[in-house]
Amino acid sequence: MNQIKLVTDSAAHLSKIDLQAYGISVLNPPIIMDGKLLGYVNKISSEKFLQLFDQCSNKPIIGDVSVGEITRLYNELGADGSQILSIHLSDKLSNTYANAKTAASKSTSQVTVVNSQVTAAGLSYQVLEAAKLIAAGKSIPDILPQLTKIRNRTRIFFSVRNNQQIVNNRIIGKLRGFLGKHANTAYMIKFGDNDFDLVAHGSKDESLNEFWQTQMQAMHDECIVKLTILHSGTNARAQFLREMLNDEFPFVPISIVPTNPEMTTFIGRESTGVTYLLG
Repeated sequence: MNQIKLVTDSAAHLSKIDLQAYGISVLNPPIIMDGKLLGYVNKISSEKFLQLFDQCSNKPIIGDVSVGEITRLYNELGADGSQILSIHLSDKLSNTYANAKTAASKSTSQVTVVNSQVTAAGLSYQVLEAAKLIAAGKSIPDILPQLTKIRNRTRIFFSVRNNQQIVNNRIIGKLRGFLGKHANTAYMIKFGDNDFDLVAHGSKDESLNEFWQTQMQAMHDECIVKLTILHSGTNARAQFLREMLNDEFPFVPISIVPTNPEMTTFIGRESTGVTYLLG
């Protein structure tokens, strides 16, 4: 059986240990501001990018990894006859999935491209599952249904306090954003079925706390096996959520990580995300 090699996005929250242990290749999109190249995502920490995001009136954006670059990577990885499984951020967040599909059609290697249909932490759940299944000797037809199961058991929520980026990315309209900014409004957004859904809004801490009180009641009826808290610089809020969730679910592993540049440019500063996986 030919070897299977994994490719994914820099947005996936994967440790260096996991990347090395499973030999996962990570795409490296450019960071662009005012049409000029500032650097690459894999060469900057999440914390440094947040500082850059704060300091610039014209916000940096994450550029696309080109079809040609992805094609070359696929050709190199498959030169020894290996198959390639390429798993990417939701196409609602990035053009990488579309570019990877085009690259796969041009590559001389045998490539299977997957739209994870989730955000960053959810992407890592799928990639790690694929890596473990490959290590266990499973084939790509065996792996794909398992990734669908992981996706269907992933729940994703974001609380957003500074609405500029969600207006820029058309998650909410300009009028709602204008009114919300002047009313000091916070937003709770669910990402499910490969799209954003505004599920709550109101005065900042009050509306968010009310949402989580209700949501945790529902979570107690679920079997949660993994939980990830992400923050774009609002570590105090992330710590508050961790303490609250740890009290409710003391046996579930909970990690806190800064959002990667891709997610920061989408949801902006002062945001906190909670992603969890059901067993």
